[in-house]
Amino acid sequence: MLAREHRLRTSDEIREVVKSGKRVSNQIATIHFLPGTSNQFAVVASKTVGNSVTRNLARRRSKAVLFDFQDKTPAIRAVIRLRPEAASCGWPALSEGLRDLLGKIK
Repeated sequence: MLAREHRLRTSDEIREVVKSGKRVSNQIATIHFLPGTSNQFAVVASKTVGNSVTRNLARRRSKAVLFDFQDKTPAIRAVIRLRPEAASCGWPALSEGLRDLLGKIK
């Protein structure tokens, strides 16, 4: 679980990052990001990802990957939008896909 200070908590914060931020994408997710003072993340999974059990599993797995990036640089505020392919891929593929995307952020 991400610590409270490493989460985007309000819809206004999420909306600001999505509208104003840059983005990087692959088959698994799209990451919208802005520079920040510390790393803050939000994970979004729409109904196209699957039913509630599938969406929440994908969200929990994504947050587990993000846990390793809490204290890394550069400091960003990011919204991770999961794509439907995130539901069908296993843990190694999801982890590798998100790590690749986070590695592209400079």
